[in-house]
Amino acid sequence: MDVVVALHAAAALLLLVAGMAKIVRPAPTAELLSSLGVPAHSSVAITLGVVECAVGIAALAVGGPLTALATAAFYIGFTGVVGRALAVGAVSCGCFGRADTPPSWLHVVGNTGFAAASIVAVAGDTPLDVMDDQPAAGLGFVVGVGVIAGLALVAFTALPEALAARRPSTPSFRVDGGDGTAR
Repeated sequence: MDVVVALHAAAALLLLVAGMAKIVRPAPTAELLSSLGVPAHSSVAITLGVVECAVGIAALAVGGPLTALATAAFYIGFTGVVGRALAVGAVSCGCFGRADTPPSWLHVVGNTGFAAASIVAVAGDTPLDVMDDQPAAGLGFVVGVGVIAGLALVAFTALPEALAARRPSTPSFRVDGGDGTAR
């Protein structure tokens, strides 16, 4: 069960990071919401970021079924938003305050996994309980949670960009040989 709690804690940590990004740089989130037909200004993205931060902090510092369910609810919502962003061809998922973070199926799968882990964590220990049961005040658990959250952040942001860069591009121009034939 500690693995589920670690995944849930990583989800909460990533929720906190995404919330801070929305507070600092709300434009990508506001633009995504607008592209999905949701009237949104920067204030909506900032408010969303503040709530994400509050849920992330509560899930990590307090824990319990309510914070696990709130974390799961956010990830279920993120799954839907990123899936919709893919369907409409959005250029950014709007999640991490970067306009160049494309939505991807990897992001949908990751969000679904974090939602599932948070739902299962409702019935388990809190992150603080797990840390109390481990040596060195749970330092290994904290490091593990940080690594999982960091890997998820890379998978949601940098990996889709890298994969997109590897795709062969079609030439956008044509060289005419003077006789009407393309070369």
